[in-house]
Amino acid sequence: MFDCYIVSATRTQVGTSVRPTREVDRMSQASEGDATTGALGKKNLTTMHAVAQALAIGPMFSVALILGGVSRPDIGAGWNATLAVLLAGIGVLAIAYTISLYARKYAGAGAVYEYLTHGAHPWIGVFTAGFFFVGSLFLGGGGIYLGLSVLIDNFWVAHVSDSGPAWWIWGMIALAIVLALNYFGVRLAIRAMLTFAVVSFIPMLILAVVIIAKGGKEGNTLSMFNPGETSLFGITGGGVLGGILLGILLFVGFEAAASIGEESADPHRSIPRALIGTVAVAAGFFVLMSYAFSIGYGQTAVSEGLWAFSPGPVGEMATLYVGSWFATLLEIVVILDAMALALAICVMIGRGFFALGRDGLLPAFFAKTSRRDTPWVGNLMVAVGGIGLTLLVFATDYAAQFGFMDEAGKFIPFFPNDQFATFILAATIGSFAIEIVYLVLAIAAFRLVRASGNKWWQYLIVAVAVATPILGFYGALNPQPHDHSNFNWVAAAWTIGLLVLTLIWFLIVMVMRRDSLDNAAAHAAEHRGVAPLDETLAFESAGDTTPL
Repeated sequence: MFDCYIVSATRTQVGTSVRPTREVDRMSQASEGDATTGALGKKNLTTMHAVAQALAIGPMFSVALILGGVSRPDIGAGWNATLAVLLAGIGVLAIAYTISLYARKYAGAGAVYEYLTHGAHPWIGVFTAGFFFVGSLFLGGGGIYLGLSVLIDNFWVAHVSDSGPAWWIWGMIALAIVLALNYFGVRLAIRAMLTFAVVSFIPMLILAVVIIAKGGKEGNTLSMFNPGETSLFGITGGGVLGGILLGILLFVGFEAAASIGEESADPHRSIPRALIGTVAVAAGFFVLMSYAFSIGYGQTAVSEGLWAFSPGPVGEMATLYVGSWFATLLEIVVILDAMALALAICVMIGRGFFALGRDGLLPAFFAKTSRRDTPWVGNLMVAVGGIGLTLLVFATDYAAQFGFMDEAGKFIPFFPNDQFATFILAATIGSFAIEIVYLVLAIAAFRLVRASGNKWWQYLIVAVAVATPILGFYGALNPQPHDHSNFNWVAAAWTIGLLVLTLIWFLIVMVMRRDSLDNAAAHAAEHRGVAPLDETLAFESAGDTTPL
């Protein structure tokens, strides 16, 4: 069933002694236990499919809703936003390299689950995977449908009619489309992702080129790369470091590429390529867009927060430099990119819950697959996330909670309505959860470095990967106020709640399914090909390096 993960000869030779591998022991134990088994589709996905999955970062969606926040003059980088995005990209690239160390050795439907179960310890892998997949429900697995509801409803009101369906209907339609595409096969879903990504990328790139060609508002300049324009280590009151911490959020989701490892023809090469390549290209794209929008608004306007607090910066730039018709086109582009993001995260979440169900860590029905070999029960968890967060909008009043008092003592809300406020809160919760997982992966990766080259520069990269999410939390939680009016602090409380919920589930599994816990991810045998440092940058073998 999992023939591409069969361990050659089931033994590893060390000197003159022979010992059974840990992974083979696990596979035999799992076959004797009561873990639920299941199978996904053919192992024929390629690097391009993995790249499509990595586009779960939603680059156009992020430009529209997140990029401007990096330029916030109070807690962001202000005029130095472009420099902050560049440095944030370098930090996330270190995380991508770190995850690629796991991807070169292990592959499976649960990705993070298999990586940490084998790369660290089964208990760490299971606990972290449970937390990761629940946290993802708040981001692209559920929160994105609130975002789509807001985007499509705004488009309808602006261009079609003042009256129409309730805002939440649009999110449910998007949810149905995502579930249908994922039910009929991962290749169909990924084709849709690639189509949406390509169609949305070109107009956004054209906008950047036009703004730069016209010189923006005050002419082309490189002054935004001078940290002296604000401060290098400033957070509260503006500074490059504060912008870096916000910029990290632009890249959350790229790890979704690893979720198709079990269906890939050569996951130990295609997944690392997709992880590192997509983050590198996305970083370049975000730097380009940040530069274009910075000069498009001009230094004075950016420093005053006109970009950061604009309700529609993409539309403003498109209208000013091209025309209102192009702004309308870009609104559609952002919606399509959000759909691509939703598709990718559904693929990841469905396979994650499938993997846990197959291994007996969740009820057996999570391991069920459709006639098209898709994890349809696992996919339904995005419906739980999407519908659950929609209900949360009606049960809370976050728009009236998140805001600040002006000089006259009047409360000024951050968000125009409850659905948008809940979307931002959910996205922040999901981002916090995933950044915790990044931290765990990076810390555990020191062990992989020691066993896979032991080079000083590898330790340096992994150290940067450890520091990046820590700084991300500091930048989000350090600024005042530290109360319920600050959505970052409310999101932190929710994240702690998810950790507690995951711990309860983990303890139940430990008591009731100890064998399944100890033999977790037994199907994901270690890659027995060449060691990472014996491969070229194209992940091609550098020849036989077996000691004589």
